[in-house]
Amino acid sequence: MGESKSFCKKLLGYALGREVSLSDEPLLKAMQSRLAKENYRFSVAVEMIVTSEQFRSIRSVRNAEPKK
Repeated sequence: MGESKSFCKKLLGYALGREVSLSDEPLLKAMQSRLAKENYRFSVAVEMIVTSEQFRSIRSVRNAEPKK
C-alpha cells in the first residue's frame, strides 16, 4: 500500500496546486481503499479528487479572486 499512498499524495498535491496537509489524510485513505477495491484504476483516483471538497473549494476560491 506504500506505492498507492505515494501515488495518491502526489496526484492530490498536483491537482490542488499545493502541498498535501494533515486535513487531506481522510481523503488519501479513502482513495487508497477504493483504488485497491477497483483494481487500481487511474480514473477512480481522478474521480475522487475532482469530487472532493478540497478540490471544489480551491477552484471556487481561485475563480472568485479579481483578475488584475
